[in-house]
Amino acid sequence: YLTARACQAERLSIERAQGNRHGVASAQQQLGGIALRQGDLAAARTWFEESLALARSEGYKRTIATALGNLGKLAAFIALAVGAVVAAVKKDWSWFFGAVVLSIGMGILIGIVNASFTATI
Repeated sequence: YLTARACQAERLSIERAQGNRHGVASAQQQLGGIALRQGDLAAARTWFEESLALARSEGYKRTIATALGNLGKLAAFIALAVGAVVAAVKKDWSWFFGAVVLSIGMGILIGIVNASFTATI
């Protein structure tokens, strides 16, 4: 992930220097995805929210949809992680399975909303 993050950070710098706001929002999405895969949830949220704010200000509907989908993935991941921690502490795996169901449900719902939003563009 170090190489991927370095490449996207360089891309972000270039996009900013060129004034390509759509490219900036896209690079922010990629950096958020890398952070999420590395387990850096705070950084992932920051990147996704910055991209969403920029996309909304410019009216980039597809990027808005992508950012919302990525924030949804982040929320589902957090729900799963919280369920796993509670299950471990309480030694009650029903919490974990509940979190799995919740995160899958959130993922499906967010996917449907994202697809619907993208289809109207």
